[in-house]
Amino acid sequence: MANQFSVISPSYCAPYALNLQINTEKGVTYDINGNPVFYVKDALFTLHDRRVLYDNQGNSIVTLYKKNMTLHGRCQVFKGKSNDSSELLFSVKRSSMIQYSVMKLDVFLANNRNENVCDFRVNFCRDKSSCIVYASESPTIVATMQINGGLNVLVYPYVDYAFIVALLMIVNEMKDYYDELMDVALGVTFAALGNIN
Repeated sequence: MANQFSVISPSYCAPYALNLQINTEKGVTYDINGNPVFYVKDALFTLHDRRVLYDNQGNSIVTLYKKNMTLHGRCQVFKGKSNDSSELLFSVKRSSMIQYSVMKLDVFLANNRNENVCDFRVNFCRDKSSCIVYASESPTIVATMQINGGLNVLVYPYVDYAFIVALLMIVNEMKDYYDELMDVALGVTFAALGNIN
């Protein structure tokens, strides 16, 4: 058997590649046959900056919390509906504050307290609207995503697809926030250049 990358549960690690479609407007993840696999009740972060990911039976899988006040835009993911530190599964943050055409994110599992080396990393290429999820600092790809009428996801064999779905929902949220910041920065730059003439 190949390396298994289980973060949420080994039951979400299929021995074959999975194609999933995440409808970001509805907050629903579908399998290749169009059957719902996961959903969030609030497609956007709520007033408390949290979203709960449910399976198709209505069981809460994880809760995503966004921390607005951190410089690296950290999100934390907990088991079920918890926000107790003992239930932390993983956290995601930008690898650096200033990023241009490629948004890079580091993913740290709960047992990686030092955060010297990430457990997973995400490279989102803005101009191609695609991203790749790697295992740690290695060249091992565990999932890919293309934005094309939603998020088209390929999860590699033995990779926790619930983890990948939760991670890519965070990536999409951070991408939207990053795009807004870039638009504001461009607007300020153009306004400043216009005042120079």
